[in-house]
Amino acid sequence: MSRKKLPEFNTIEEMAAFWDAHDSTEFEEGTIEIVEYSPKSLVQTVRFEAGDMLAISRAARRLGVDRSTFIRMAVKQFLENHSLK
Repeated sequence: MSRKKLPEFNTIEEMAAFWDAHDSTEFEEGTIEIVEYSPKSLVQTVRFEAGDMLAISRAARRLGVDRSTFIRMAVKQFLENHSLK
């Protein structure tokens, strides 16, 4: 079975209408592009005592930021002040 080439689309609406009426198995697969993923940030879970979390929440609210932003700012400031960065 020969496979068809995908048409060019000018709008998202054209593309949506096309895929509503077609199945992807009807078309050529094309080439595979290998993508290397390197995250710009990582996630670390940290436990705080209830009283510390309350103080963090209050400080963050005073600065108009959320808790995670406040904690990130505090850690960055610590690293800069101690030449650890």
